[in-house]
Amino acid sequence: MKKRADIPFSSDSSKFFIPWLSMFMVFIATLILSVAIVVHSSVQSWTDNISGSLTVQIPTYTDKGESREEKLANDIEMALTLLRSSDGITGASLLTDEQVSTLMEPWIGQSNAIIDLPLPKIIDVSVDTKNFPNIAQLKADLFEQVPEAILDSHRAALDELVLFFENTVNLIAFILILILITTAISVIYVTKSSLSVHEKVIELIHMMGASDFYITIQFAMRSFKLTLLGSLIGFILALPIMALFNYFLSQMTGSFVLESRLDILQWLILLSVPFLTSILSFLTAYRTVTKALKQTL
Repeated sequence: MKKRADIPFSSDSSKFFIPWLSMFMVFIATLILSVAIVVHSSVQSWTDNISGSLTVQIPTYTDKGESREEKLANDIEMALTLLRSSDGITGASLLTDEQVSTLMEPWIGQSNAIIDLPLPKIIDVSVDTKNFPNIAQLKADLFEQVPEAILDSHRAALDELVLFFENTVNLIAFILILILITTAISVIYVTKSSLSVHEKVIELIHMMGASDFYITIQFAMRSFKLTLLGSLIGFILALPIMALFNYFLSQMTGSFVLESRLDILQWLILLSVPFLTSILSFLTAYRTVTKALKQTL
């Protein structure tokens, strides 16, 4: 059986404004928070993958287009020997032409012409992340042994990319804070308007012995229920957009692709948005009514 409220809330506009407001706010918040989660998890994945590996490229042709076939095998062997004996290196192996072709497919596509391209020989190097090698010293040693070899740690490009996405996440966090502030201010405004509409009724039930807490909790619970209703609708409306976003991400290929799949914890974080918004609405309404009733005493 539905509990009867002593205050006739059906006569004010809060039953329309709060659900619509919360629906829009949670819809936007869910979408941008999902983007922040995807970006954060992807950056973490990139960092984990790249920080544990290096690559060494040994060109197969000179700058003048002349073949280095005679020296190539010796250069590869010297580079492998140096790398495997260096501190912080856990392994080094030469990639086959088929593996190099597979790596190039996201940019060039599947084609037999890849084999005819003057691609360098690539050595995949595994490093100890707890004892990372001295890159500057490793480059110097490699240059002394094999001057044509190029050591690529990927860290410079990754650092710039990570910085960009960190700034993106910070911007998203700022937008989320603005959404929370806007929601709180709107609830304050609506609650004060509702207090004005029901001023006579509040005075009457005060005279009948109702406590401030009894009155305040009715306003707070109504705000909570209306906000939860609108928030859940907004969350549900955001799901198709997220699914579409996930589809487009799944079609992308390359080294630095955003991970589109969310784990259980990340889904729980997203699902908490409508409930946290409703709790914020409850606390804001409670605080607003409590302060207003104290001022009238």
